[in-house]
Amino acid sequence: MRELLSSPSPASAEELNEFIVFYKLRKGSLKIESEFRRLLIALIAKKLTSTEAYEAFARAGLMDKITIHQVLKILHKASIEKQCSIFYSLKEQYSKEMNPAAIVKVNFWESRISDYVELRYEDIEENFCQLKKSLSKEYGIHLRPLFNAIPENKNILDFQVNENKYLKIKSELRKAIIKRECYSFVRLNDGEGYGFPNNALPCAFDMERQELHWWGEALPSALREKIQKDFRLSLSQHDLVGIPSVFRFIDELSINRDYSIFNNALLCRLFTLCHGYLKAYDGKAYITEGQINLYLFDRDYIARLSGLAQRVVFISGAKKEYLQRVFSELQHATYIELPTHRLLKQEKFSYSEAAKPLPYVYEDYIEQIKGLAGPGVVFFISAGFIGKIFAAEVAKNGGVALDVGQSLMNIVANHDDA
Repeated sequence: MRELLSSPSPASAEELNEFIVFYKLRKGSLKIESEFRRLLIALIAKKLTSTEAYEAFARAGLMDKITIHQVLKILHKASIEKQCSIFYSLKEQYSKEMNPAAIVKVNFWESRISDYVELRYEDIEENFCQLKKSLSKEYGIHLRPLFNAIPENKNILDFQVNENKYLKIKSELRKAIIKRECYSFVRLNDGEGYGFPNNALPCAFDMERQELHWWGEALPSALREKIQKDFRLSLSQHDLVGIPSVFRFIDELSINRDYSIFNNALLCRLFTLCHGYLKAYDGKAYITEGQINLYLFDRDYIARLSGLAQRVVFISGAKKEYLQRVFSELQHATYIELPTHRLLKQEKFSYSEAAKPLPYVYEDYIEQIKGLAGPGVVFFISAGFIGKIFAAEVAKNGGVALDVGQSLMNIVANHDDA
């Protein structure tokens, strides 16, 4: 169970049902019953959809054993999956256990799924800033003024609570492909703070830790500086950029602990990215939420966009053979296999034959991209930090770059063959 919990691979409801049946049969006689129950609850909350999780908790007789933190995890999933009945059932059962921070979270998530709750982005942001939390205060000081400076006609951060903005994003992508324009859409999240080593924030981004996480080794300083410089030079090429908004900070908000950018490395990385990017922002790109790929890019949407293209190129750490099975209808696709993320190397769908991590060979891939890019060619990119450099090269050479990120690997991982 611990191995399954720590694995990035998905787990099916059928797999978890075996643990549920075992728990029910051995309940009262297990020597480590409380630990088994704790792991089972964690697995259900992490691996299953909101509907599957709700049914699993009920089937296992665990509904009265889950904590408010696990309830919030399921509520979060239900809001993303648009499962209104699950959302409101859990909200009604546990509303009395919710403190002000939990209420801010739940009200935001509810605004994503309800036709009757109309909270504007500004209202959600204000509610967050009014909390007596260090994170709320730090956001108000360091980031809120920078977000307020984004031109109104370029601001589509609120797509989660404004369907017209969501449709605008889809329209922009479709138009770029149909008109054979050069176009780049990228998402910048906490890891991309790596590209801003001289940020003016009072917390320090751990560059070496990030390199170990991505590539399994610390880079020579000259290579590190070159990659960071290439990343910053790429930023002006992007037409649509996703960055963490107040929505992300609400999701990361602890309901009990008072986390700060000074005592939480993830928050420091998120702040570093937002501050670094928005300080350099020239007002030309559209700005949206950094996790939009999770809402936008499923297998069918990628296939539909591919159908509009003259040619399609996938750049990712997935093996060509697995992507071909997932997108078997795409006869006009080319697949570029990259040295994969350190944490995905053991997955059978991951390309793991590269002799060196990506930083040492990324310029070779840029040459490949230049040879393939052009009007009517769409690139679906899942290549982490260096993928943003690739996206800029695609646009510079006349193509359309779409940074689908981890969504692509999730699609492959959930396919039957993987």
